Amino acid sequence: MISRLILITVSVALLCLSATTQAIELAEHPKVDAVVKRLVDKKIYSRDELVRIFDEAKFRQSVLDAMTSPAEYKFTWGKYRNLFLKQDRIDQGVEFWKEHREVLERASSTYGVPESMIVAIIGVESKFGRFKGKYKVLDSLVTLVSGFPRRSAFFADELEHFLILTKQNDLDPQSILGSYAGAVGYPQFISSSYRNFAVDFNADGSTDLIGQVDDAIGSIANYFIENGWKPGEPVTSKPISSVPDSIREKASRKRMVKHKASVLRELGAQLNSSIDGDELLGILELNASEHVRESVDKTSYIVRAGDTACQIADRHKVSCRELMKLNNLNSRGDIFRDQKLRLPAIVVKKSDKVEKSKSLVKTSGSKWEVASAEIKKNAEREAVSQIDKYDQPVFFFTHANFYAITRYNQSVLYAMAVHDLSEAIHAGFQKAIAVQQ
Repeated sequence: MISRLILITVSVALLCLSATTQAIELAEHPKVDAVVKRLVDKKIYSRDELVRIFDEAKFRQSVLDAMTSPAEYKFTWGKYRNLFLKQDRIDQGVEFWKEHREVLERASSTYGVPESMIVAIIGVESKFGRFKGKYKVLDSLVTLVSGFPRRSAFFADELEHFLILTKQNDLDPQSILGSYAGAVGYPQFISSSYRNFAVDFNADGSTDLIGQVDDAIGSIANYFIENGWKPGEPVTSKPISSVPDSIREKASRKRMVKHKASVLRELGAQLNSSIDGDELLGILELNASEHVRESVDKTSYIVRAGDTACQIADRHKVSCRELMKLNNLNSRGDIFRDQKLRLPAIVVKKSDKVEKSKSLVKTSGSKWEVASAEIKKNAEREAVSQIDKYDQPVFFFTHANFYAITRYNQSVLYAMAVHDLSEAIHAGFQKAIAVQQ
């Protein structure tokens, strides 16, 4: 009886695993094979080498699931901010700064990027090197090239960069871990950024963002200066609770800086007198108190902070073009928080239904699992009720340096969280130094 139960359990486990993890056959993945052909044509690899590498690669559903539901797109500003503005991360940032003070000062002096900004990036990206990623980068990139059509060309380029990077540095491409999007190391650089912006900041003859924190510090500073950082200039204004209607109408959750300061002053904006009239600014609106619920109606979707039309389509496995057409969206796909979008019908083949029913085989949870889930749910409700000091819409005038942060990650929530964390760590560091003196 026991052996039979074990056999059934193993069979179910293998069935579920096969539905989410599959070995790669190049003949069945033409977009991956195109990368292989490019690398062979450039004489960087032989085809036999790449066949051996991809024989070990796996297509992973967990990567696609993570890619279609990042925190930037499902959390409100307050909840997202609280992911990073916890006291333990601030304290760890202060300690990291103290430990690497000399290297940070040298990087700031060399590139003009504040130490606090470099520290905050490492804090947000890898919690100061504690969490550098759990996915095999090769698996992640192969999965995204084949299974994420909207950005398959981008990830094909990243796969090519990754394989060149590992070849040039004599690294095993099957052993490197990173994020679900293929980013690695202390700063979570994608492969193209690694190749273009990483620097050997400790001058030991290698550029290692995974194991050498000095290289990571210098590389982040170099990345920022190469992507538009303006030394000595601000990132954003303080939060403003009320602005004239003429300014509110121009506010958005977009990262671009495109409004002349002189024009904004004419419209009633209270800007710092040190801001030149020709400087371009962004007008950002954030609201931490909006907790958007998922629609019970599965034929529709309620827009959340950070959503775009094509990302919504990806998550629901429908055509972006059909979604835009069904909802009469303009050519840019403009949508707004709380907007209710109708979803195109999903055509499911009979064979797909059978496979789906197989992959959903699972045992029911014990009473202890159910109780644990309820405790977790209650804790999450409590966290939501304590989310943030911004309980009404707030506005920010953003500068070129804010846009530079979004070159690292395009989300405005990300950029604001990095900025706020950098200020909190800076204040903590100054306090710690004062105590020492």
